[in-house]
Parts: sequence; C-alpha cells; structure tokens
Amino acid sequence: MPNLPESPILRLLLIDDDPDDRALVIRTLQREFSSLHVEQIHDENQFRAALNAARWDLVITDYQLRWSDGLTILNTVKENQPACPVIMFTATGSEEVAVQAMKAGLSDYVLKSAKHVTRMPAAVRSALEQARRIEAVREAETRYQSLFDGVPIGLFRSTPDGNILDANPAMIDILGYRSRQAILDTPMAEWFARDQDLERLRLKLSSTTAVRAYPLQLRRFDGTMVWCELHAHKVAGPNGDTLYNEGSLEDISQRKQAEARLSHLAHHDALTSLPNRALFIDRLQQAIYRARAHNRMVVVLLLDLDRFKLINETLAHDVGDRLLQEIAARLARTARGGDEFAFLIEDITNPNEVAPLAATILTALDSPFAPFGHELFVTGSIGITVHPQDGQDALTLLRNADTAMYRAKDRGRNNYLFYTANMNAKALERLSFETHLRRALDRNEFVLYYQPQVDIATGAVTGAEALIRWRHPEFGTVSPSQFIPLLEETGLIVAVGEWTLRAACRARLAWQTAGVPTSVPVAINLSIRQFNDPALIHLLEDILIEYQVPACCIQLEITESIMQDPEHAIEVLQTLNGMGIQLAMDDFGIGYSSLNYLKRFPIHTLKIDRSFIHGIPDDADDTAIVTTIIALAHSMKLPVIAEGVETDRQLEYLRRYHCDAAQGYLTGRPLPPDEVIPRLLDGRARC
Repeated sequence: MPNLPESPILRLLLIDDDPDDRALVIRTLQREFSSLHVEQIHDENQFRAALNAARWDLVITDYQLRWSDGLTILNTVKENQPACPVIMFTATGSEEVAVQAMKAGLSDYVLKSAKHVTRMPAAVRSALEQARRIEAVREAETRYQSLFDGVPIGLFRSTPDGNILDANPAMIDILGYRSRQAILDTPMAEWFARDQDLERLRLKLSSTTAVRAYPLQLRRFDGTMVWCELHAHKVAGPNGDTLYNEGSLEDISQRKQAEARLSHLAHHDALTSLPNRALFIDRLQQAIYRARAHNRMVVVLLLDLDRFKLINETLAHDVGDRLLQEIAARLARTARGGDEFAFLIEDITNPNEVAPLAATILTALDSPFAPFGHELFVTGSIGITVHPQDGQDALTLLRNADTAMYRAKDRGRNNYLFYTANMNAKALERLSFETHLRRALDRNEFVLYYQPQVDIATGAVTGAEALIRWRHPEFGTVSPSQFIPLLEETGLIVAVGEWTLRAACRARLAWQTAGVPTSVPVAINLSIRQFNDPALIHLLEDILIEYQVPACCIQLEITESIMQDPEHAIEVLQTLNGMGIQLAMDDFGIGYSSLNYLKRFPIHTLKIDRSFIHGIPDDADDTAIVTTIIALAHSMKLPVIAEGVETDRQLEYLRRYHCDAAQGYLTGRPLPPDEVIPRLLDGRARC
C-alpha cells in the first residue's frame, strides 16, 4: 500500500525521455511535497530494476517513450505492485487511449502543458487517497466476510511436530477439555483413536500445503469419541520452511449419526447411487405391514431441493446431475428420483421424534457443493407424513408428504412441515392461484408502476424503476412477493419478463414524447432466466427498434446470481453494454459477489439491497456494510443507489457517506403510468 499522507517521504518513480519534462514535474511537486524522493527513469532496464528494487508510492509516466509506451508501463507496474497508483503525464495519446488506460487501472491523466501541469499536485494527492481508500475497502471486505461467513467452529495452531500453540473456546469444547492450558499441554497424538489416522494426516500435510474437509474420529478428554471434520494448512516462512500449521475442526457427530441411522436404506441407481421410486415404495409398503403388526408408526420425510430447476437452467443439466450425485453422497440416503429425496423411518412411537432428524438433514446441506468447480449453496424443504394417521398405503403417504413439502416451500423454504388434512385444500388453492396467474398475461391483468430514483445531493429525479403489479378481478391487487416466486418456479417469468420489457419501453417512449430528457432512464428488472435466454439480445434489439427508444434510456437491473456462470455473464453484459444499454447490479451484497469478476463486468451502477438500508444508522453491521459498499463502488467509479429508504435518518446517513441516489417511500412511492410523467417532468423530489 502507498504511504499515507502523513508519511514524511513520498517515493516517486518518474518515467520520461525528456529531462526538461522530468524537471518540470519535480519542480511542481516539490512546491507541495516537502520530502520527495524521485527515481528518474529513461530506459527499460533502469525501469525494471527500480521496480524490483523497492516499493513505490507513485509512478508518473509519459505515454510515448522511445523504448516503450504508457500502457505497457501501466500494466507492468500493476503486475508487480498492484496497489501503486499510476499517473500519465503526456502530450500525446487520445481519448480512446485514456479510456483504455483508466480501465487498466490508471489513476489520472495529465496533459503536458504549463497550464495543465499545475493540476499535478492535486492529481497526486487524489491518486494517493484513492489507493488508501481501495486498501481500506479490502480490509473492510475481509471484516465483512469474517462477520457473515464465520461459524462457531474450533480453530487451532500447532507446531509441525504436533504440539498445540493455540486453540479457541469452540475447539476446547469439541474435545471436552476444561481449560485452554489443558489442551495446550496435550500433544495432538493423544486425540487420535488410531495411530494410522494421525500418520495419514501427517502424510497429507507433508505432500501438500492444505488438507480440506478431512473427516476423522478423535478422542475427547473423557475418552469418548467424536466425529470431526478437519481443515488444515501449513504456514511457511520466507525460506519455505513450515512455521506452524493452522486449521479448523467441526463436530460432525450429528451428521454421522444421521448417516448411520439411514445407511441401511442405501441402494443405488445409475445417477445418484440411491434407490429409485419403485424400490422405495416397495420398502415403504413393507414397513407399513411391520408397523401394523407391532402397533408402531412409520414416518416418511420427502426432501425437495429448493430452486434446483434454476441451477439446471443456469448451469446446464450435467452440472445439475453432478450436484445430485454430491448431495446423494453427502446424505447417503434413499431417494425416489429427480431433485427429491425420500427418507423412511420405522419403529416410531411419537412423531415428534422425527423433528430433530429433519433439522439434521437440512443442516447437512449447509456447507457448499462444488459440481464441476461451481460452488453452489443448496437448501431444501421437507414434508413429513406419519402412518397410520396420514395414509394407509405407500402412495398416499408419499402424495401427502409431497403436499406438506410444497407447503414448506410456500412458508419460505429451507424448513420442514408435518402433513395436516387441510393441506389438500391449501394445495387446491395454490393450484387455482397458479391457474389464474397463467391467465393473467392474456387477460392484461399486469400493470407497471414506476418508483423515482432521486439524487441525494440535489433532489433531482435521475430515473425510475418499473415495478410489476397484478390486478386480479377477484383477488384484488396481489403483492409481487406472492406471485413472482411462482412465476420463476413455473417458468412464466420469461413471458412476463418480455411483457415487462415491452411495457416499460412503451412507457419510456411516452416519457420521451412528454419531454422527459434521455438522461432519465427507466430501470427494468431482468430475471436470471431471462438473462440466460439465448433470444434475449435479439428481443431487446427488436423492442428498441419497435418503440424507437434510445438504448441509453434503458437500464437493466441484474442480480449477483449471474455470477454462477461468470464467463457467460461477461459475454452477455458486454453485448448489452455495446448496444448502449445501461446496466445496474441490483440487491448488491446478498448474493455471489466476487470483486474479481465484478471489476470485469461493464456495470454502470450498484444498488444496495434494502435489507442493509433497513438497519441504518443504528445497526452496526448494516452501517459497516453500507459504508463498505459505497466506498467499494466509488473506488470503481460507480454511482450507488440505496433501495428501501424510508426515514429521514436513513437518508441523512446516506448523504453523510456520499451515497449518490436513493429509492424508497421517503423520496417517492411507486406511481401508476399516468402519474409518473408529471413527477419526472418536475425533476425534483423530497430529499
């Protein structure tokens, strides 16, 4: 990281063939920086030697050099010292070169002239401050990840020969020790029930730098055994020798117990190594016969993977198949096929005995899967039926478990529900609701409302987001939270999404006719299914031609879910950007954010999810996240829109931390088409 402003010395690498130009830069900077150390460069060997010899606070380079060019210098500096800011001081080049350099990480571009050189000190200070902010954002991101990704698992450090250097309270608790000192006084060898387990672990660490997800049985202080999952890696010193090992230990006893209770059900099919539907029904019917003979209960748990169809459509069926294989391997249980897993529990006297098992199954899905290198987080919904009260035969139990499972999905997914008799009525209601939804598009029951987006500093309306509403003649106005998930589940989201694109562009044409400037775009949400539709680009081209709307008047809002397939996302986004369409990253901070890919996306705006805005300024976590996202976006020269702004205190906090725009009920409620144009023409909102 470059020296902070209070550092007594500014270390500058100055690259220019012309000694007069180098002298001009030095004289100009010496007036502002009392302690200036300058290394003047005029050939390639000198440049590379200087770059390798020291860490530099700043590089100033000409664009046109006898032995290189400014872009090559910039790329070389960023490869060797990524945090070092670079300023280009040149009399040549073009706007295209300047833009290319800025995308490659150039901090500023100063023209060679007596007039423009006076801006150099300010450009230097700005570049140093920008570098400091970027480093601060990286540190904040680390804290953010630690805060939200951390779980209460055991952590330890040990010497290469197996003596514990440190252990956290969770580690002490897992192994049953009474104090930190007690575990420090115990060699790791005493934890292992079998000597071969310890030797196998040592061999793994000796042959590689890390051991991941290594399951093993360890001996607790009281002599009992506990199943654990170990992650460990070596920490090496400058000469490559291992300084110490560090890692984490997680108690997976419950998962192992669940696997043991269900292992007798493990019969295999071609894909998942699990039983097919016919075999499961046969085993279930036999269990029912045994239960009747002994006056016992039989329980069926039907697990369905939430949003599995989206994974299939986004990443292709071979990834979905591999994911099923990995889930099957982790659960090691009976499945009836597809993306559903069925569990059979016998010899039950109280149905409540099954609830902990259902919770354990859901917990077993918590850690991510990695089919073909795609890291995926999967949740499930479980429906539970009990013989005899919920069915006298296998098919009835399964059908009712399926009903309970869908009710669990309706209640938010990632949970479980026991079947009740009134669920069939609820299932019929849901089917009726879906039928009405399928007809809504043909019956013109959808309408778009438009919520203003407001510049926080000036109060000017800078855009409006199109929000879909369903006006049903019987149900009234239906909340989007009720029907949009069903649109996605049924695949209707593609057709309704196309209608939304057309309606929003038709509305933007009306704005244009009324005199709303082209600088005020209409923002349209794009679902992941639409984004992955091969026909998307042609559809947008046709719509823009049909309604004669400039592409710059359209802003498409996409979510971080596109990062499930980042290379495809980059290709689509670059095409959209090339068409002139604006792009906004919606709900930023709650999905798959990766700075490595985000900086490659041609995104024009970041939108902070309303869940983070809700807690500011009182919630410390939300305020930390919001300020971090604002700083991150600004370091990437992206404006930020905060969603869900509802109070003056929230708005004032956002203003204080230089958030660019706000959207929410405080600055403007969603308006029907006939009311939004006057608001847009007025150009100002409460702010």
